[in-house]
Amino acid sequence: MVRPENERWAKEPMTGSGQPEFGEPEPTRPRKGKLRRLFSATPVMMAFAALLLAAVAALSWYATQWKQQVTLNRVVVSGANLIPDSAIERRLKRFKGKNLDEVSLNDVRRALAPEPYIKQMRIGKELNGILRIDIEERRPAALMADEGRNLIIDTEGNLLPDEKVSGRFRLVPVYGARSVGPTRAGGLRQLNDKDKSLLFDLLDAFDKSAYARLMVSGIHLDRDNRTWFSVAGSPIRFVVGNDGNFKEKLKKFEIFWQKVVAKKGIDCYESVDLRFRHRVFATSPVTEAASADSSAAPAAPPAGGQLSDEHH
Repeated sequence: MVRPENERWAKEPMTGSGQPEFGEPEPTRPRKGKLRRLFSATPVMMAFAALLLAAVAALSWYATQWKQQVTLNRVVVSGANLIPDSAIERRLKRFKGKNLDEVSLNDVRRALAPEPYIKQMRIGKELNGILRIDIEERRPAALMADEGRNLIIDTEGNLLPDEKVSGRFRLVPVYGARSVGPTRAGGLRQLNDKDKSLLFDLLDAFDKSAYARLMVSGIHLDRDNRTWFSVAGSPIRFVVGNDGNFKEKLKKFEIFWQKVVAKKGIDCYESVDLRFRHRVFATSPVTEAASADSSAAPAAPPAGGQLSDEHH
């Protein structure tokens, strides 16, 4: 059976001029122009890189030659307030004029290590021939006054020579403190642990007091719980003991001084015992008449073991 012409046309693919056919895409071809430009530029880049490396090598060689000619011509020290400049210059004199590369920082550190007032130091070299040293010094805390010669006690309990240092600070003289030898060769002597703990607790209490810190003239350590301190211009011994609680004891001292000593006189007592809670015991000084009587017959001790003059 013959189909109508219009029906045959409907089943045929649409390949007219108005509808483009979609076939497989044509393979892309390399662009010879870009590749040619890339390969032609490679020698230029390689030449530039070679020139750059040569310049770096030349600068490195020049810097090495220049550095070998730099000598140490100046030492800059900061933080040294207690150490004389002459002492540092004397220890570092042998490094001046040497080639900067030949100056070892460890050698500089070893040269300065014997200086007792140096706690820490930072050392650095600069390309202009300067050796820069930043020093952290030990801080004085008190004056050990019964070793035949004065020694400075620093804040860590080390014993340092008094090289015109005590005159620059108001340091409390300390008596009766015991020391131990250095723990390493070339090290410093120190207070023993028990005396160091006792002394620093007492110094801390004085620092936090209102008036006692301005009045104390000496601290006397005693192993038998009879540590005492003195006040400038007065012969009275103010006993605080060794068992702590010094802050409260110094408060009692300030009250007792204002209410009693200021009225009776600074030599009205031989000793004032501040060790007891809520009580202050004061011993009157021995007069010449009493001393003569006591030579004839010994006086009996106070009843109950209390001191002869008692203040509540």
